[in-house]
Amino acid sequence: MPLKIRPVLVLLAVLPWSLAAPGPAAAAVAVAEPAGAGLGGADLAGAEHALEEARLAYRNAGAFREAMDLTLTLPDRRQEKRRTEYGMDPAGTAFLALSNDQGEVMRIVARDGRMVGTELNSAKRYAETPYRGDFAAALRALGGEQAQLAAPPALVARQGGSREDFLAAFRLGVLAPLTIAGFHPPAAREGGDSPLAVVDLRAANGTVTVAIDASSHRLRRIAATLGDGRQQVRAAGGFSAVPAGAPGTPAVIDWPDLAGRTAVSTLAALEEAVFPLGQPAPKVALPSLDGELVRPSELAGSVVVLDFWATWCVPCWTALGHTAELAAWARASGLPIKVFAVDTLESGSSAEEVHQRVTDFLRAKGITVPVLLDAGSGAFGAFHNPGLPSLVILDRRGRLARYHSGLLPRMVETVRGEVEELLAGGKER
Repeated sequence: MPLKIRPVLVLLAVLPWSLAAPGPAAAAVAVAEPAGAGLGGADLAGAEHALEEARLAYRNAGAFREAMDLTLTLPDRRQEKRRTEYGMDPAGTAFLALSNDQGEVMRIVARDGRMVGTELNSAKRYAETPYRGDFAAALRALGGEQAQLAAPPALVARQGGSREDFLAAFRLGVLAPLTIAGFHPPAAREGGDSPLAVVDLRAANGTVTVAIDASSHRLRRIAATLGDGRQQVRAAGGFSAVPAGAPGTPAVIDWPDLAGRTAVSTLAALEEAVFPLGQPAPKVALPSLDGELVRPSELAGSVVVLDFWATWCVPCWTALGHTAELAAWARASGLPIKVFAVDTLESGSSAEEVHQRVTDFLRAKGITVPVLLDAGSGAFGAFHNPGLPSLVILDRRGRLARYHSGLLPRMVETVRGEVEELLAGGKER
């Protein structure tokens, strides 16, 4: 099964950035003011005007197709490419397609009262939710709270989204509410290219900078940062129009091939449906931060909770806090429950470097939780590439009993209930 890294999100959500536009526009990008400082006068009015002209340009765009190409820079300096293509055809069909280096991994199409989503890893199922002409709202329902998917700003504007809706779309599914923190008026660019107006946005957990073409008022560049310090994730890239006549871009958007597939209600359910529940857990041995070798499948008589995470995975940070709470509950309960956070996918580093990185991360975040180190990512593969973040729960016989993809809502309450059910002899699903 191909490697999966949620969310999204990484595809759309895990983004805070600094602008990488060439020439004078890049030099114009300044550090945003401290949170809460705000702007006043001409700067604030200029930023609001640039954003409003962009919103109206997309609102009146008619049929259009656009792509956002991003380079993600992870804390260990690895870089990954992501492409998001989206738009609306003349009949009003809206779509969103997510791709990585291996090709398209997800496609979502909305029309005729239905939104349908398919994923590369799930050939027998598709996700579906009602669609009432609001792509952003239907996407939230299709993704559920776990997926953290966000509709592109252009689609939000095209469907009549308000100024507030348009601004909120730049949160990309994970950023806190945004405020305008800086504005750089259009300036001449080398080569005769149209000037760019640059707007800096700030959230409590990151920043976004967007560059808007001063002539067409379309989005041209975007950059973001999420988190801080050594765990900060960055992304930078640009927007481009996709010509309707280009190869592989039909004028009319059709449904994905649903032949032989069964419908589920959310994208999280789509992934969870293919996880091999009921099978024996893989036999892996992982060192803890204290150097003890732990074999999760051999903890006979205990229910074992495994939280797969990485220091660079921003949604994982939230999940990790809940896992620490679960671990504290398990210890205090006196019941046969083992809770571990399995750090994985820290590629390009030695076991010693991973140990130090995780130790520094936990200290910086103030999190206390039992951690197992999957330095070579072998356990992640053995556990069927569950995604990040994800939870795998083993029953008392060492079998795969529960699986949750993405950032699980009400995680502590849900997992406690499932663990107690398994302790009482509940069947795996």
